[in-house]
Amino acid sequence: MNLFIVLIPMLMTIMVSVHLAMIEITLPTSSSGGGAGSGEEQVEDIPRVLTLALFLDRFEIKVEGVEKVVKIPQLAPGKYDYATLDMNLAQLDADNPNQGTMEILPDPDVAFDTLLRSIDLCKTNNFPNIKYLTASTKYYQAK
Repeated sequence: MNLFIVLIPMLMTIMVSVHLAMIEITLPTSSSGGGAGSGEEQVEDIPRVLTLALFLDRFEIKVEGVEKVVKIPQLAPGKYDYATLDMNLAQLDADNPNQGTMEILPDPDVAFDTLLRSIDLCKTNNFPNIKYLTASTKYYQAK
């Protein structure tokens, strides 16, 4: 009986103190894309693909159809320039008002904190839909 008197308040305290936050991301689908559309879609209505790549030494922002890649180098080793990333994302939002999706492609060695801060910056700059991309690694057998 005494065990339950001690155990229940302890479990309730643990339950209240633990806070888990979920980040909503969309994983890429592997569909063939065979559709039954009428073919009357206009190119202007289709939003551009926006990609934020996270590297160990920089950020890169790529817009589909634009050759220029915005490169944001680190301020110091291990210290990313989040202020410049925030300004570039705000400009990107102003240039693409109908776009709500940002693709994020992190390097496998980038810290998880850097990934989360980048996702938070995307969400605060009106890109609430995050599509998480993974870098594919292919292994070949030598002949």
